[in-house]
Amino acid sequence: MKLVVFTMTLFLSSFTYGSTHPVPKETKSDDEPPKIGNFALPLSQQPGPLVSFGENIIEKNETQLFLFADDFAGVEKHFVDVMPGILYGITDDLSIFINAPMAASYLQNGKKSSGFEDAFVQLEDAFYTKKTSSFVEQATLVMNLTLPTGSAQKQPPTGFGSPSFFIGGTLSRMYADWFVFASPGVVLTTRHNDTKFGNQFLYQGGFGRHIINIKGWMFAWMVEGDGQYAPRNKINGAIDFNSGGNVVYVTPSLWVSSKKLIAQLGVGLPVTQNLYGNQTRNSYLLVANVGWTL
Repeated sequence: MKLVVFTMTLFLSSFTYGSTHPVPKETKSDDEPPKIGNFALPLSQQPGPLVSFGENIIEKNETQLFLFADDFAGVEKHFVDVMPGILYGITDDLSIFINAPMAASYLQNGKKSSGFEDAFVQLEDAFYTKKTSSFVEQATLVMNLTLPTGSAQKQPPTGFGSPSFFIGGTLSRMYADWFVFASPGVVLTTRHNDTKFGNQFLYQGGFGRHIINIKGWMFAWMVEGDGQYAPRNKINGAIDFNSGGNVVYVTPSLWVSSKKLIAQLGVGLPVTQNLYGNQTRNSYLLVANVGWTL
């Protein structure tokens, strides 16, 4: 409980201070890239990750609405999620992202569940930005607080049953034609009623390329590699030996955007999976995201 109180206090303090006392950022600028290729549209409409976290920096006072959906499918199991979200630019370097995911259909071991998942509030701070005539490079710090709005009692569970916390970072570089990024992070879970789900260690990265701009519409492709390692869960004080492991998905996707609309669609396949105990294999991932800039 002390950890929860301390982390929530730190999270809220960072948000309050960052929004009312903006500090100078480390920004290096020799010039700016021309408004062509990936830079032809405003910052909020430029290509970014589909599956990987972060890179949600937009201009001050700008608002975007999102609807994200995915389907993780495997042998005798699937997990379909739908997640509405709202992104707001507090400053040009600090954003807040509020998401309320829902389990549309979960199936595992012959059991079904659905309902609310754990909602989360995310802050992202761009503490370093470098602009030249050919590229923009940026590093960000990402933190979020997840609330136990889902259920750890349902089978399959739709939440951790207690608050969890995330901290990670992103590093990206974008050219008029190409872009590349990397984003490591960790989800820190907490204990509730002698149950604790394993922490999740994320290692992500990807690259992509601008295809064409046609009458105000931008098209790009990207390929992401998204890895997740988690130790075994502890349920009611006992280790669940059929939980945890390491999985890496490779997900190619298509990006389409205009001055207002964003649409992404991708299909991922597990290139490696080492699942502890007796767990059925993962098969594929379908993922889509639609955004609208107000």
